[in-house]
Amino acid sequence: MKNRAGTITFVVILTCVLPALWAQRVENSSDGHRLVTLTAGQQVAIAQFLKAHPNFVQADCTTLGLALSDCKEADQEWRQAVEGAKATPQSPYAVWGNYSHHQSPDLVIPFFGKTSVNNWGWRDWEIVVFEPTALDQYKPVTAVKGTWGVCFDGMLYHPVRKQVEFWCKSMGGSIRWNGTAFLGRLAKGD
Repeated sequence: MKNRAGTITFVVILTCVLPALWAQRVENSSDGHRLVTLTAGQQVAIAQFLKAHPNFVQADCTTLGLALSDCKEADQEWRQAVEGAKATPQSPYAVWGNYSHHQSPDLVIPFFGKTSVNNWGWRDWEIVVFEPTALDQYKPVTAVKGTWGVCFDGMLYHPVRKQVEFWCKSMGGSIRWNGTAFLGRLAKGD
């Protein structure tokens, strides 16, 4: 475009494409597992958390030791819970969203200890929120700590209650952003 002085002026229209390129993705594998692809920054943050906590592993069907048929059944039950809550289906073992209103999404992941803490085989658990510190950079914040069996049936972001909810057979809990911090609550059953 030429201006009145006869020089050429370029007009550049910028759109926000970087976050779209970095977005989390969920795909179903041929064996029925839900595969989650996280951003590079989220992957680095999880690796750093695990390096700092070498006794913990990230919960998923494989690390929980579920057979494929049990994993498929758990996934179906999780899908029903997501539909019932009218939530966005993401993964039974990861949820993300702009809960703390930063420029990158928060990511919530469950981790459990490699070694049992009692005769029943229970493990230490931490539900960790990876809170953004800059664009695609995160710090881990443990929102919930607890001890329960090697079970984790799923999690979702409940759009009405505006909180992350998680559960297994004998426990459940929630995590919510209160405007300054993530607050977690654990509710155990029998």
